[in-house]
Amino acid sequence: MLACTGIALAPGAASAAPAAAAPATADCLTDTGAKGLASSPVADSLISVGRADGRTAQFQLFYDRTATRGLPFVWHREQDEPGGAYGPWERVGAATVGPKSYAITAVENSTGDLELLFSTYGSFCRTVENDSGDGWSAPDDFGLAPMPYHGGVVLFKERNGSIDAFADGSRSGSAMQVRHQEDADAGWGPVGSMGQVPEPGVNLGQPTAVEQLPDGRLHVVAQEWNRVRMWEVYQSEPGGGWGPWQRQSTGPASIGPKAAATAGSAGR
Repeated sequence: MLACTGIALAPGAASAAPAAAAPATADCLTDTGAKGLASSPVADSLISVGRADGRTAQFQLFYDRTATRGLPFVWHREQDEPGGAYGPWERVGAATVGPKSYAITAVENSTGDLELLFSTYGSFCRTVENDSGDGWSAPDDFGLAPMPYHGGVVLFKERNGSIDAFADGSRSGSAMQVRHQEDADAGWGPVGSMGQVPEPGVNLGQPTAVEQLPDGRLHVVAQEWNRVRMWEVYQSEPGGGWGPWQRQSTGPASIGPKAAATAGSAGR
């Protein structure tokens, strides 16, 4: 069974970055002056992640009226039982999300812990739920940094439970980049290139569709970030490299139950 992850990219209208914003950096910046209040939710930022035991976890961005940077924070809650009521919202640490991109995405890994990715100053940071389920690891740089307005990171869980993370790779000269986690104990592998689109001046957004074929290979579809033209690429072999990008003649695809859940500009 293919489990869905969650994806959210909050709209630009939610931006409230101060004039003296911090420079773009791989650091996962925090706002320790905020008092941890869920003062107001960020529109369209709620994502849901299915858990192996049938429960659902939810993440959402909230502004804190006591924040000193004017940026929102990620909050998290869980169902008490499958189909049951949700527990209270709890903040996932003092790291801020944004500006420009307010993308968040999450997935349950092979050990049953939640992994959360969120955008901050041009890079994505990662934090993992503690084994006890009552806290989160200190966030660190995840290594994927899509260009502004090129979407966020899309997570995909394969049939064997391994996870793939895809994002625009135009900063590094590739059409898209990918990281793979065979299992939680092994951790995430290095950032890999998925090659270049064979047409000059073309840059892609985040994947609009990811599927695993019957033979185990992956098929990825992405739209150009600034116009409605679709491109697709197939994995050469399960766990292997990637073939050439090709123009897709059909209309735009959307992320379905075989792919990730995220908040923001890609559908949930």
